[in-house]
Amino acid sequence: MRRSADLMQLLTRAERLMARRLATVLAGEGQSLDAWRVISMLADGRGHFMTELADGAFLPPGSLTRLVGHLVDTNLLHRRVDDVDRRRIRAYLTPRGHRLHQRVSEAMRESLPVDEELESRLAAFVDHLAAPVTGITY
Repeated sequence: MRRSADLMQLLTRAERLMARRLATVLAGEGQSLDAWRVISMLADGRGHFMTELADGAFLPPGSLTRLVGHLVDTNLLHRRVDDVDRRRIRAYLTPRGHRLHQRVSEAMRESLPVDEELESRLAAFVDHLAAPVTGITY
C-alpha cells in the first residue's frame, strides 16, 4: 500500500501532466488553462456568478474579471444580469464557446485513458477530501 506522500506525489504529477497535455490542445485554439477552467464550468449551461467562477477556476477576482472580459471580447461567453438578484451578473457560454468546449473535450477524451469509472472515483475522492476533517488531534 502506498503512503500518503506517494499519493500526493502521484496526484500532483497527474495534474501537471494532464495540464501540459491540455495546454497543447488549447494552444491550437488560442486559449489558456485558466480560460479552459472557466469555459468548462460554463459548459453546463446554467450560467454562473463571477464568485463561483473565481472559486472554480482558482483565480483571484481581478484576474477572473480580466479573463472574462477577454472571453467576452472573443465571443466565447456573455454576461447577463441575474433574473432573481438584479445586482449580480451571470456568465454563459455563447454558441461559439460551446463549440470550443466540445472540440477540446473530444480531443482530450481521445488522448487520455479516462473512463467514467475513473472519473467517478476521482470525483468521490475529491468530495471526501473536501469534507471537514474530524477525529484528528495534534
